[in-house]
Amino acid sequence: MHPTNRLLLGGFLTLAIVMGVGRFYYTPLLPLMQRDYGFGVDVAGLIAAANFAGYLAGSILASFVPRGAPRLAAFRIGVIASILTTLAMGLTDQLGVWLALRTISGLASAFAMISAAGMVAESLARVGSEARLGWVFGGVGIGIAASGLLVLFAAPVLDSAGLWIAGGLLAALFAPIVFIEVRDRTLPARTDTPDPRRRVPRPLPFWPLLINYSCEGLGYSVFATFIVAIVKSRPGLEAMGDWVWTIVGLAGLPSCLIWSRIAERIGFSAALAAAYAAQIVGVLLPAISGSGTAALVAAVLFGGTFMAITVLTMPLGRHGLGGRGFAILTAGFGLGQMLGPLAAGFLVAGEADYNTALIGSAAVLALGLSALLVAIRLRPETPAAA
Repeated sequence: MHPTNRLLLGGFLTLAIVMGVGRFYYTPLLPLMQRDYGFGVDVAGLIAAANFAGYLAGSILASFVPRGAPRLAAFRIGVIASILTTLAMGLTDQLGVWLALRTISGLASAFAMISAAGMVAESLARVGSEARLGWVFGGVGIGIAASGLLVLFAAPVLDSAGLWIAGGLLAALFAPIVFIEVRDRTLPARTDTPDPRRRVPRPLPFWPLLINYSCEGLGYSVFATFIVAIVKSRPGLEAMGDWVWTIVGLAGLPSCLIWSRIAERIGFSAALAAAYAAQIVGVLLPAISGSGTAALVAAVLFGGTFMAITVLTMPLGRHGLGGRGFAILTAGFGLGQMLGPLAAGFLVAGEADYNTALIGSAAVLALGLSALLVAIRLRPETPAAA
């Protein structure tokens, strides 16, 4: 296999392990855990928030890890910790231990993802192939799809504890590949000619973009945490919940590449605004219609946008505040996604319902879209604006 493809495969599998399984496996398992252990939506939101809090802390700490051997060590420790904490979730029924494990899992996924993405991106940049980084983020989608299918087919014979262990073992199967392939590499120079129509992202004013991306963290996280539980709670749709999550993953698999191509044609800002509009519709659909068709369309729209929004946002804000834009945007996003399921869980446990939580999430996303449009409006116009 070509060295570039081997590096991309390693990065792809890394994100499948630490994000698709380590971070998002909780979503299809949540209804089964509630069945087996009897906790409510407020506790469900608390467990999700613990993972997102760990991810927030890990994202900030990972930005201080030096390149070279320390970053490679952080990457490998992150992968191992992600797998072990997934396995360990099936070995206890104590809420305090779950919270600790999900917090560590969030830290691990952040360290592994940021370290791997950094090594892959820098290796690709040295040979002018940065656009191929989109392949790596497809790993999140395949990890989500694989974990959804695992729950779908193994749930008749395994309880939620057994499924946590099975997910950890599945992730462990691919760990040797990522340990071999992901590292700083010297890649062969590209031989193709860059597309002259390709548009380069031009930064947006930072503060409205920070508001925008923080709203994305809060708004997307409610759907990402509760959609399987929402679908399974509706009469006649119980069997569709795991399929919905699998479709989220399959839609996410090519999403970053597709939206990157769109951005190179119409501009990154315009593509980002379109992705937000599609995601808002996806989040609203299950709230305004209880049909199976609405749930499936919502899965496609959500899965097809939530990772792409990150990929489109970072080039527009990463150079803000003296080069600290990437870290600050990630912190805002992380804070939002920590608060989202926590607030939704307590709302639904009280007087509200899941529809209210989804409508509130869509409203937050609409606020984020408004902030993005303000940022686009405030940016000085140039003929090559993207």
